Amino acid sequence: MVKVIISGHGDLSLGIVDAFEMIFGHDNEVKAIPFEKGEGLPQVQAKFARETEQLSDGEEILFLVDVYGGTPYNAAAQVVYGRAFADILTGVNLPMVLEAAINKNQLSLVDLVNHLQRVAREGIKCFTEEMNHVQIMDNEEDLL
Repeated sequence: MVKVIISGHGDLSLGIVDAFEMIFGHDNEVKAIPFEKGEGLPQVQAKFARETEQLSDGEEILFLVDVYGGTPYNAAAQVVYGRAFADILTGVNLPMVLEAAINKNQLSLVDLVNHLQRVAREGIKCFTEEMNHVQIMDNEEDLL
């Protein structure tokens, strides 16, 4: 089982978890830990360290943070470094959190990270490109 911690600047993580719960419902293993105004790296690192200390035997933890190199990332990196049961992904968004929740009990941490990276890349869509693709498909069907 993988515990999922969402963090970002300001209330970003709270908003993502709120939206996640509207779709998925409450999940005790998906938690928001915001980086609040006035806090520094030591405070955020302490919050993250508490989460890792509460892990059960065999439980893994994945931090989904907003920005590579930002305070939530740096705090998580200090907690994760040297631990095989923990990792970090940047660019957190709602589809990533939904996928993490759906798959966290079936996939190992390594497999979950690989899956989320693939899903995140595939989830970025441009309306115009999608419409052009549909038009090309329609034109090909007309030729048959």
